Amino acid sequence: MSSPAPPAADSLLAAFRRVRAFTERLAAPLSPEDCVVQSMTDASPVKWQLGHTTWFFETFVVEKAVPGHEPFRDRYRYLFNSYYNAVGEQYPRPRRGLLTRPSLHEVQAYRRHVDDIVERLLEDGLSGDLRAVVELGLHHEQQHQELILTDVKDLLGRN
Repeated sequence: MSSPAPPAADSLLAAFRRVRAFTERLAAPLSPEDCVVQSMTDASPVKWQLGHTTWFFETFVVEKAVPGHEPFRDRYRYLFNSYYNAVGEQYPRPRRGLLTRPSLHEVQAYRRHVDDIVERLLEDGLSGDLRAVVELGLHHEQQHQELILTDVKDLLGRN
């Protein structure tokens, strides 16, 4: 049995916008301080989650689809990688709450930058393989939405 085909480009673009916007809505009521704190070593700050899900799209979609793409910031490949050993080293999870830089504002600019590129790629048409990676990235982001809710509930419960 073969795997299901990824959605058509227009529905994938709509799904991309919908999923990315929902993550932004989850973070919107939080203060910048709320987005930096890590309430326990098994949690990740919201700012890191925003950066990590963006890193996924930049690393696995944009870098593959745009020849010669220059990363938004080279250091983000390290800071926002989680367990992708084949991509490189990762900043230690228990210390993510110590990252005051980049700022939340910079991470939000990173998201807008990568989102603009991915949206253009989806509008122009991506190969089936890369469309499948975008779909995987959306499921990955939805997993992080659940983590954001869990981690924020723990964080705010301590305040």
